[in-house]
Amino acid sequence: MAVGVLLRVYLALVNTEANDDHLTVIRIIAQQHRLPRLRDAWEGFQPKLYHVPVAGLWNLSPWQSPSVQLRIAQLVACAAGIATLFVVRRALIRRGLSPPIRVLAFTLVALNPALIGLNAQATNDSFVILFATVALSEGCEFFRTGARRAFIVMSASVVLAVLSKGNGLVVFLAVTATLVHAILGRQAVPGLSRRQLLGHSAVFVAVVLVCTAALGSYRPNWEDTGNPFAINGDRAPWPHLIERTYVYRPGTTSIADTYLTFRFVDMLEHPTITNDAVVYPLHRTSLWSQLYGRAHFSHFAQHPPSWRNTSPLVVTVGRLIFVLALLPTAFLLAGMMRAVFVLMVSGRRHASGDGAKLDEELLTLAAVGYIAFIIVYSLLYRDFSTMKAEFLFPALLAYVFFFADEADRAEARWAQRPQRRQVARWVVALLIGLYVTDVVILAVQLTRRPPSPSAAATVRTQPVASLASAPPSGVRARDHGR
Repeated sequence: MAVGVLLRVYLALVNTEANDDHLTVIRIIAQQHRLPRLRDAWEGFQPKLYHVPVAGLWNLSPWQSPSVQLRIAQLVACAAGIATLFVVRRALIRRGLSPPIRVLAFTLVALNPALIGLNAQATNDSFVILFATVALSEGCEFFRTGARRAFIVMSASVVLAVLSKGNGLVVFLAVTATLVHAILGRQAVPGLSRRQLLGHSAVFVAVVLVCTAALGSYRPNWEDTGNPFAINGDRAPWPHLIERTYVYRPGTTSIADTYLTFRFVDMLEHPTITNDAVVYPLHRTSLWSQLYGRAHFSHFAQHPPSWRNTSPLVVTVGRLIFVLALLPTAFLLAGMMRAVFVLMVSGRRHASGDGAKLDEELLTLAAVGYIAFIIVYSLLYRDFSTMKAEFLFPALLAYVFFFADEADRAEARWAQRPQRRQVARWVVALLIGLYVTDVVILAVQLTRRPPSPSAAATVRTQPVASLASAPPSGVRARDHGR
């Protein structure tokens, strides 16, 4: 916990850029005292829960220099990231895991380079991750015990998640689906009759919808564009099944190329990507490769510009991380597949009155929901920037639990095989050491490097849906030569 907090705070103090330009939105709120509309800023379509308190702190601060305002915005996100660690820690304790597995799972979260880097940026991602994590934690408690306090906190957290970022709606849908499943069962939630549960569900849905409509950006977006979920980017034509077609900065090129591949060997050959529209490694058009690289290695995306570093040390650290991260990722996937299987057969248990574990259903629905979200998002817009691991992080708690449960099972299975267990422990220990090395390299890099242009100067202005009928000239031959 201490190391994770220290790294987050230090990066928040030395960083000068973010993946997206949220500072312009904050600036409009602080200076013009109004909420910007979709066309007023590149991130103007976003809900404003993160931006409003930061703007208030800007106006209250006696220091009005841009550098101080930037640090304030980053430290607010950093505080949300630190709060998330406390929520995860408490949830892991509630889970009843063995202490070594509990510590291991928490360490992989607290020292994850992608999460640390995100918590040091002036974006709304840290807010939606925090509130979604609280919602899932308290939602599990409610479905397990029926506690009124847990229901109230869960409902409030879902509202705050939806008001933080549009993908917070996935948590709302997951909780709603679990409530519906609970209503269909008999005595599914301890201490609550079906009528009481129906009343709770109605209150939950009504509160979230009313707050979202009244306070979110969805109504203004609908008034401006006819689409409450509109963003500042045009949708791309639907990709073909096999044949590759290309948008401005290729991400989704075809269904087979993007969703049916995991280009691990190419990732080892090229442990970073480029933001170029023409020259890029083969794995940049593979969704699962992008999520894997971005989730484990802060230098993988080579963005923001001041974070770019392709030194031999960084490349070596990235390659080692990718190899060692296969083990915990395999545990996570195995735990998730087990949870999905249980969810698929739980309907029959409810029908027969044998209550399934609704808390597990909530976690599974959230995890699958965010994977479905990123698939749909990358299908609609097709730019590689839609393949960000942070779009999955609101379901962080679910993925942590999947990993921890499967690691706990492996620990029990390997009790009679101490050598295998020892190897696994060394793999994870080395991975955690490389995580810290990655973040330390980034911290030193940002400390030594002269200040870069602000995030506002690096906003993407080109449309994402300019389709080319043939591959752009100059693209890597191994990518488009097939």
